[in-house]
Amino acid sequence: MDEFNVMEELGLTHDKQLICSCQGFLQMNNSSKGLCERFIKNGDKFYDIISRYDDIIAYVLNRDEGRSGNTARFIAPFLKAFGATDYGMYQYCKESLRIMPEAKRVMKYLTNTLPTFISTSSYEHNVMALCDTLDISINIVDRATVSMDSYDISRSEGRLIREMANQVTNLKLPRHEYELNVPMTLEADEIHMIEVCDEIFHNKIKDLEINELMRNMKVVGANEKAYSLLDIRKRTMIDLDGTAYIGGAMMDYQSMDLVRDGGGLSMAFNGSEFAVHGCNIAVLSRDCTVAAVLVQEFYNEGIEAVYELVRNWDREKLKNRECPDRYLMDAMLAANPHKLPEVYIVDKDNVKEIAKKSNGYRKKLFSQKNY
Repeated sequence: MDEFNVMEELGLTHDKQLICSCQGFLQMNNSSKGLCERFIKNGDKFYDIISRYDDIIAYVLNRDEGRSGNTARFIAPFLKAFGATDYGMYQYCKESLRIMPEAKRVMKYLTNTLPTFISTSSYEHNVMALCDTLDISINIVDRATVSMDSYDISRSEGRLIREMANQVTNLKLPRHEYELNVPMTLEADEIHMIEVCDEIFHNKIKDLEINELMRNMKVVGANEKAYSLLDIRKRTMIDLDGTAYIGGAMMDYQSMDLVRDGGGLSMAFNGSEFAVHGCNIAVLSRDCTVAAVLVQEFYNEGIEAVYELVRNWDREKLKNRECPDRYLMDAMLAANPHKLPEVYIVDKDNVKEIAKKSNGYRKKLFSQKNY
């Protein structure tokens, strides 16, 4: 028999829930790129090329085996070959973690207000450091998992993989920006990059023992994020019109598009161009308290109340506005004494302009080494 639930009997069940990603909302650094910089020779360029290769095969070539999120799988054998251990990766993630201002307070508020889940493509090593810092349970986080210490690598195999890394870093990094649903012609350097990476991942690494590490990994890409969203919806019995989704990465687009079309709150927080194309609310801010204000409005009054709040996004109006949590609103205003966070209702007429602006803001945020 089902366990008796007093809350349900009293009619006090939740009708809203939150799913959020990490980068741009909770943290200001790309931990996977950082791990490459830490362990792999010329690791920053190595990561950029592999990430670009992942984007092209998933969004431009639309290959059957292409799937956004494979970057975490592609870089894993190279991290191993350059000496990365599980402890070393965790320590680096912990030391390099850059938390968004007020992230700990915001997550405490949100998790105490409504069912909250996190979906991220980051390795578990980063997630552990993030959860420790924010004092949240790792059980609410869907993340990529890989165990470096569970696999051995021979000297000869390690040498071969490091030579492959040199092949990658000797490539020219394409500078072309890919637009959502816009056909494009690949340039010569992009074609060469695809040929080199295809040879590495489809032929060379496939015949090595370290390929077992890649096969047994769990990655969280665009498809997995969307499946997770639908699974959460099934488990909580809260539909999309009662779901708030805070995303920012390219791979958040599918989930955000589902929530927006389902009548929920789809918020691009310091979002990439793709993410903004999937949202109905876009936020540009270095303080994440504004996200809690918008989610609280959605939690109490629904998506139309969020639109009405954004239409009246003026300091004097917000000071005198009746709101679900006056303390939270005042905290947001105090955290932004000179200029309010930029908040926009996104529609088909302004999406391109806001997407470009948000993408530039995101790049600037992630390029800063110190805040």
